[in-house]
Amino acid sequence: MAGIKNALQLEHLLVFGFCLAVIAGPAISALFANDLTYYPDCKTYLGLAHFDFNQSPVRGYRVIIPFAAAAINYISGGIFARLSPSYFNGDFSLAFSFFVINSFLTASAGLFIYRYCKSFGTDKFSALAGTLAFLTCRYTAATAAYPLVDSLFLVVVTITLLGIKLKNTSMLVTAIFLGPFAKESFIFIAPLIFFFSHIPRLKLLFLFLLSGILVFSFRYGLDAYTLKPFASSFRADFMHMHLLKYNIRKLFSFYTLFKIIMNIGLWGLAPLICLGIRPAWGKELVKSFDKYLVWFLVSVLFQMLLSGSMERMFYLAIPLICVIIAFSIAELKKIIQL
Repeated sequence: MAGIKNALQLEHLLVFGFCLAVIAGPAISALFANDLTYYPDCKTYLGLAHFDFNQSPVRGYRVIIPFAAAAINYISGGIFARLSPSYFNGDFSLAFSFFVINSFLTASAGLFIYRYCKSFGTDKFSALAGTLAFLTCRYTAATAAYPLVDSLFLVVVTITLLGIKLKNTSMLVTAIFLGPFAKESFIFIAPLIFFFSHIPRLKLLFLFLLSGILVFSFRYGLDAYTLKPFASSFRADFMHMHLLKYNIRKLFSFYTLFKIIMNIGLWGLAPLICLGIRPAWGKELVKSFDKYLVWFLVSVLFQMLLSGSMERMFYLAIPLICVIIAFSIAELKKIIQL
């Protein structure tokens, strides 16, 4: 039994290392090639890492990644600054610290996606192919490279889906307490845990209540420290509702659909080829999915419609997309063997 457990741990370690190796090169190239001062989100999180809390009322509470980057930057003792390209505009040492923490979190998301693919019964090769689709996704390098907090929220989404699938209590409890601090849009993911997880509803009510108390206490304390009205952040969040009508029309434009589809690039051909060769495969694929995934897609769609970048929010659906690709690779293996 111990040998099997060690082998599984080794498998996960190897997959994590593979994910980190694939991510690191494109991510560091993206970091070197871009001027972060042009990105408002990056400016916010760099400011938080400098403990400047006079930031966007929407993004200003997402402090976990900025504080972690500040700690890494402090521990590095100035070593990262010596790696700075001569043309880099800004504090390279801090930006590189964000790259370190975000790369590890994005690689962790890759490992969870690998496990999620396997939880549907796909073989290791197909699960790894699905994971590779994530690693080569358009937004993955940016998630790992830039001073952003998307990597943490992606981990929360993946452990939520995996925790529901595997009935893993520790993953779901972690998501309940970490999710609201990662991003406020966790409110759209939380119902999946409440309605579709194995944890008793009464216990979930207590956990969500405790999580809410912690989050709102933190926000209240930060607002008191920065002398901001407590309700200002909620008004700022609610202002996203004005995007709803505009994005509904924009969603069906060719340009928007093209950007959404190009999230995964040519990997999208694998399911299409399977459907072309054997149309019945599509029905088999749908039957293999659980009902909570329908509501997961609905939650992703709603976040897309409230966002200024719908294709970036569609990226949250990447765990399910990777499962579909893993299934299609497994099907293509069968076809080739025949």
